[in-house]
Amino acid sequence: MESELKLQVPTGKASRVLHAPAVSRLSVDSTTIHELTSTYFDTPDLHLHKNGASLRVRTGGAERLQTLKLDGSVAAGFFERDEFESPVSGDSPDLALLRRSIAGRKKGTKLLKDEALASQIQPLFVTHIKRSTAMLRLPQDTEVELAADDGVIEAQAGSTAIHGIEMELKAGAPEQLYELALSLLEDIPLRIDYMSKGDRGYELLVQEHRPPVRANPLKLKKRYTIEEAFQQIAKNCLAQVHGNERGVVSGHDPSSVHQMRVGLRRLRSALDLFAAVIAAPSEFDSELRWIAGELGEARDWEVLSGATLDQAFNSLKDGADANATQHAAKERAVQNRKTAAAAVDSVRYTRLVLKFTLWIETMGWRNGQTADERKRRAKRVEKFANATLSARHKKLLKRGRGLAELDDETRHRARIAAKKVRYATEFFASLFPRRDVKSYVSALSELQDDLGWRNDIVVADELLKSLATAKPETASGAGFARGYFASRAAEDHDSMKMLWSRFKRLSPPSSRR
Repeated sequence: MESELKLQVPTGKASRVLHAPAVSRLSVDSTTIHELTSTYFDTPDLHLHKNGASLRVRTGGAERLQTLKLDGSVAAGFFERDEFESPVSGDSPDLALLRRSIAGRKKGTKLLKDEALASQIQPLFVTHIKRSTAMLRLPQDTEVELAADDGVIEAQAGSTAIHGIEMELKAGAPEQLYELALSLLEDIPLRIDYMSKGDRGYELLVQEHRPPVRANPLKLKKRYTIEEAFQQIAKNCLAQVHGNERGVVSGHDPSSVHQMRVGLRRLRSALDLFAAVIAAPSEFDSELRWIAGELGEARDWEVLSGATLDQAFNSLKDGADANATQHAAKERAVQNRKTAAAAVDSVRYTRLVLKFTLWIETMGWRNGQTADERKRRAKRVEKFANATLSARHKKLLKRGRGLAELDDETRHRARIAAKKVRYATEFFASLFPRRDVKSYVSALSELQDDLGWRNDIVVADELLKSLATAKPETASGAGFARGYFASRAAEDHDSMKMLWSRFKRLSPPSSRR
């Protein structure tokens, strides 16, 4: 199993990493420089890539080494995947030799089982890398191979530069990689790398982009302590965040912005949910607010320029004013999407992700803990879940009293309370009877949808006012849309009243029933 942390480095600065103070303070066993050429192979229909694998032959001097990497997990630049290597005598892979080396590995064996595969594979792209490598010895018997790469990937469709570092864990705990990266970040502007060299090569070939990633279902066990449950929930939220980072940075699918924003909201809600027993450092709250805000701006303009204005202008016969307004809104949406991409692809975000991941993995909240705090976190999560969801439900009932008649600001607070109830229910769903969860979430979802739509209208009104001020040619269309939304909001009164009446008759799920 290969475990490595990948980070991007500014052009031409990769080799500086080996001379950074964070490295100089460590014991360095050996330093080498190699010129490496790697040729990646696949079938014309990309059989290996479609099955999450990559196959290369790397040449360094007189040595030739073939490597098969299988699909694994990627989070915050940390790659974990099965890797199989063996020397080869020529410039092409020896699949028979690979089959023998992966015997007993079900996925790898299945991938290469077709005897005709050897005649079908062909070279697709090549990487030329100047690699500087140092073997580092860290505390706690940790060994890390630090490789700094400068080079290029070349394919028939084009080429792309490579400037980055890889920290491969040879022995010890993965958390040490994050600590080393944070030390390096003090002197070198590193950024998270979301793709392997193989991924980048295939991207040149097929121009593919990662689809938006939704949250995976959570499965908590009743025997979990509060601390164990929190760690599982936080990791689940982080997985959704990390799963969408690449999509946000590429800027090709607005849905990636939305899903990453949802992941951040879930994460912030989890921190708030457990705050009484597990207190997070204040810097996490401010930094998570920052990145959520960057994504929020992009998402608000995306919603406005799309479905929201489509709905408003659907009945217009003369579309000139509508086109001017919608075009200007789409320009803002594109610009804000670029701003969000730059924020995610920044040193500031890299530092946040590395620090937060380290805090979760090492249970950093234990530092300086008292015996009483340790005892509270060691309690079973089931009782905590019952009490927490009940309290959140009561808070929503209080915030939503007379919901249909509330002003925008007060109704917004009720919407946030509803969102927190929804996240808490989904976090703890596996601890409660499935039928209770299903009926509760169903009613809550309908209420949330209506509150969300009303919030979109309020946000749209503010955005349209700012658009009309900045671009006078949009004033007529913006005014029409604002009037349309105001009338729709008035029509929604009875629907919201009915949905609220239905929800407030329900009790939250509980494991005690």
